[in-house]
Amino acid sequence: MSMQCTRVVVVHDNFVIRAGLTSTLAACDDVVVQTDVSGDGALMDCDVLVADLDSGMHVLSLARKPPVSMQCPRVVIVTDSEQEWRIRQALAQGAAAYLLLGTTGEELVSAVRSVSRGGCHLSDSVSAKLVQSLTVEALTARQEDVLALLTAGLCNKHIASRLGISVGTVKTHLRSAFERLQVSSRTEAIAAAARRGILPGASAARH
Repeated sequence: MSMQCTRVVVVHDNFVIRAGLTSTLAACDDVVVQTDVSGDGALMDCDVLVADLDSGMHVLSLARKPPVSMQCPRVVIVTDSEQEWRIRQALAQGAAAYLLLGTTGEELVSAVRSVSRGGCHLSDSVSAKLVQSLTVEALTARQEDVLALLTAGLCNKHIASRLGISVGTVKTHLRSAFERLQVSSRTEAIAAAARRGILPGASAARH
């Protein structure tokens, strides 16, 4: 019986990284790496897509746009971003694996094989970050908005004006955020948010 090969497309915004990923996967007998790929149709026409964060998220977004003419490939993200919100966003949108730059060739191959069979794979440090985050109560969307603007340097009055709420409400959101982050000051809250990477450039901060 002939061995069924996994069709893989590699896209990455860094040429050197893309070449390394391609070379590693091309050396596997059970993987066929498709090269010279361009256009959304080609990105969707494979079993597994190995991609940088932005490219991977783009392909995952295509699968949600009606009408969907092709099944979305299993997406393996390879990135240097360890921000908690980015990890959660990628997984929520359907990424099957999240690997950090510096991953070994063995782990890359293992991840591709695993997701091709319907499994998932996370780098150890990514798994640890998500497990650690479970010990701290998540911020609400509004608390993230307030904290994002605080991190951007706005005072309570300007935060209130930006969000269309009262200064008292801003203070209430900050107190609740401090409790959830287990901190006692604005400086500690900003540091905790940066350390955990939990601010997705929240809705208010983007506008």
